[in-house]
Amino acid sequence: MEVREVSDEFHKTAGTRPTTWIERPLLTVAEIWLSSCRVITAGNAEARSILGSEIPVIIALWHFSLIYILFHFRHRKAVIMVSGSSDGDWVARCIKRWGQIPVRGSRLKGGIKALRDMAGAMRRYNIGAGIVADGSRGPARIAQKGALILSRDTGAPVIPIGFTAKPAIMFNSWDKTILPWPFSKIVLTYGKPFYVPNDARGPALESYRKLLEDELNQATTMAENVLTAGQNNR
Repeated sequence: MEVREVSDEFHKTAGTRPTTWIERPLLTVAEIWLSSCRVITAGNAEARSILGSEIPVIIALWHFSLIYILFHFRHRKAVIMVSGSSDGDWVARCIKRWGQIPVRGSRLKGGIKALRDMAGAMRRYNIGAGIVADGSRGPARIAQKGALILSRDTGAPVIPIGFTAKPAIMFNSWDKTILPWPFSKIVLTYGKPFYVPNDARGPALESYRKLLEDELNQATTMAENVLTAGQNNR
């Protein structure tokens, strides 16, 4: 079974409706908008090597960077956790449009089942995953354990991704979501990949949670520094 067919199965199970004739051109405009941005990548060499291979990975990111990072990795076959709320419907439809697998769930609603479904799809179809480390409701930049449980249960490495953009719109939301302007400069930085052992529970899992949080914050700071250095060198 092809990944797109698997996506259709999850799509029907989740009850996410297909894009309408009104929404399709809006999504096309969004794709053209984001495609116009200039992207610089930097960071850990091992992460860059893994991302350049066919190895299934778990991409972890902060919620504020969701819009662009989902778009950037749109051609990478993956299963992605999306909030079960109405706000998550747009994200799920974008993901399905790009041939990825949306699985609906969050820490407060359906998260455990979503992680099981994601792990099952990763093992069965040898694909990676994407997960927002601080969840759909935060607190912002405080890592939750979803990505770690997924790594523990599948053996796939976690790769933290940092992000910044300028000029950009910053929304007045709990996470300060960033939407790059057309033709803006974007920096993506890759943190050090790590694996969560299959016996990690309790305090051991908490130590990996803290590691993920630190790596994501460091990657974000690195992205901001790279962008600043580039502007100062003009």
